[in-house]
Amino acid sequence: MKKIWMLFLLLPFLVGCANKEELKIFRVDKSYVEALRYTKKGDIAISLENKALLIATYLNPLGKCSGDKECFFVRVYIDNDFDDPKKAGLFHPGYNLTLNGHKPLQIKELEKESLLVKQMPLCEPWYHFYLVTFPKVQPPLQLTFSHPDYGSVTLPFEATE
Repeated sequence: MKKIWMLFLLLPFLVGCANKEELKIFRVDKSYVEALRYTKKGDIAISLENKALLIATYLNPLGKCSGDKECFFVRVYIDNDFDDPKKAGLFHPGYNLTLNGHKPLQIKELEKESLLVKQMPLCEPWYHFYLVTFPKVQPPLQLTFSHPDYGSVTLPFEATE
């Protein structure tokens, strides 16, 4: 019984001396949460085997895209992808990315250390990261990632004015 009382008496001293800096990891990052609101995920699967994974964040509502275009931060993982960077990820010859049937104006591959990659949610080291720009289209926005043999996945986004 004495040991239990001693533990309760020592506990405030141990907790009181703790460094409060470690508690910062539990603070909410508002830009991260806002980006998460405009992020969608989809995959192309055959017989419970994932062939491709697509995660896209619509950047226009976040103020990270200017002008009369639609911008997306895209993460892609393709099973058995090419080692050649010119044929991997969104540049894979079998896969196609469209927004309401329109092809991208620009696909820019981003480095893993890029500031945009560090700011966005759901970024894993095995993904390929891209900034994809499309022409301005009428809502609703339908981002479609497709393969002729494996099928497609469509991610719906709400357009902002």
